[in-house]
Amino acid sequence: MTFLQFKFFLFLIAGVILFYICPVKHRWKILLVISCAFYAIAGLKYLPFIFVTSFSVYLAGVKMGGIYEAQEVKLGAEGLSRKEQKAIKESDKKRCKRVLIAVLVLNVGILSIVKFTRFFVDPINDLIRFMGGDGSFSAAYIIVPLGISYYTFTSLSYLLDIYWKHEAYEKNYFRFLLYVIYFPHILQGPIERYGRLGHRLKEELRFDYDRIVSGIQLMFWGYFKKLVIADRIDIMIGGIYENYQDTSGIILILAMFLDVVYIYADFSGCMDMARGISDIFGVELDLNFNHPFSSKSVVEFWRRWHMSLGSWFKDYVYYPISTSDLVKKISKSARGKLSPRLTRSIITVIPVSVTWVLTGVWHGTGKTYVAWGVYYAFMIFMSVTFEEDFRKLAEKLKINTEAVSWKWFQMVRTTCIFAGGRLLTRPGSLRASWNIFKQALTSLNPWALWDGSLYNFGLDRVDITLAAICILIFGFVSCLQQRGSVREMIAGQNLIFRWGVWMLLIFTVLTLGIYGPEFDASSFVYMAY
Repeated sequence: MTFLQFKFFLFLIAGVILFYICPVKHRWKILLVISCAFYAIAGLKYLPFIFVTSFSVYLAGVKMGGIYEAQEVKLGAEGLSRKEQKAIKESDKKRCKRVLIAVLVLNVGILSIVKFTRFFVDPINDLIRFMGGDGSFSAAYIIVPLGISYYTFTSLSYLLDIYWKHEAYEKNYFRFLLYVIYFPHILQGPIERYGRLGHRLKEELRFDYDRIVSGIQLMFWGYFKKLVIADRIDIMIGGIYENYQDTSGIILILAMFLDVVYIYADFSGCMDMARGISDIFGVELDLNFNHPFSSKSVVEFWRRWHMSLGSWFKDYVYYPISTSDLVKKISKSARGKLSPRLTRSIITVIPVSVTWVLTGVWHGTGKTYVAWGVYYAFMIFMSVTFEEDFRKLAEKLKINTEAVSWKWFQMVRTTCIFAGGRLLTRPGSLRASWNIFKQALTSLNPWALWDGSLYNFGLDRVDITLAAICILIFGFVSCLQQRGSVREMIAGQNLIFRWGVWMLLIFTVLTLGIYGPEFDASSFVYMAY
């Protein structure tokens, strides 16, 4: 079950009624029941996976928390020397580390198996036949639980925060389970930290009319982006890429940039739905996008795009690697032998490369996503390493870096870099990506935009015009959002105007959204990750 299905709306209405007729102190329990029901409806076969992850992480947290509590008692004893105190801390740290590694291996192992086993179908069948079987194993037999990447990362962030003493452990398993399985963020995130979402779910969740209305409005804005824009232009993008051999370069370039709009509208639309649904229950979810295409560099872009994932990899992969004994040893060994700049480059490239290759693998399996990770590792390494050189070059060329034109150039450049990354993964293979890139450069033919060729890829003139208008509206609203909350701006208008705006939005979603026999109500682009 996803946010796009009719049965979800019935489920949500029933859940909201049940939630608010329950006494305030028990509402978190109702929310847990609703979340478990949502996950069970998606598939009972998925439940054992999320229960194994949540319970193993919970037990590990209790174990480590107990060790640290006992440590405080031991350190409080009189007469202990600094050496003895250090020995106690090191011993307890080792015990906690063993617990941490065991649970990390278990849950990362589960995640890896369900995500990567399909690439080993042939070897598995060969092994089965070697052992006397019929070799009939299929990728269809592999269970990939709903939201496994998201709830695994959510759980492991809690575990690592306990190990590093950033958070106190949760003593109530059902409170922790609610944090993991909370249904608005189980599909595509955001990847919440226990220190934020876990604590918000412990607050008194009271009825707030204004917040509920605001949540519904945000939901429909998400549906507009997903159903009216993303799903419509996706038809055209798919048609262009499927027939790229016979398509002019200018149309391929158009598809590349439409694909940028598509993934942004699709993913941010789902985030708006998730945050709006959560607002209805009185729980705030973290913002996952902050106008990424206004970024001046690729580094800034990834601080604004899928912010919870970027923050997760920064805190739990990049920083631990960059401060690890191995990197410190390499840095120490390079000093005196290499120039300071080359030394900095070496110790930068290691954590950046590991972080981005893992980010690529998280996004998807196969060579295309490894290439995607390497691509961004290279871009970010170049941006960080040569930032000062680029600044000096701009000064020599007498470029006014404070001018609006320069800032627009930076935003366009960042968007082009992102489009290049999408081109690595969207066509489905690196060969197809390369062929599309070559075709785009060698067969430009700008007249193809005006000779009717655009109508050969699944959308007619009306749909293309409608898509263009809606994309402009999307861009206009995004610009307004940088000045403040658009919902608050509308709320400050007269009754007829504000109701007219929201009724128009709802009417647009219901009448112009992409539905029909080809519509896949379970489809969100990032649900595959």
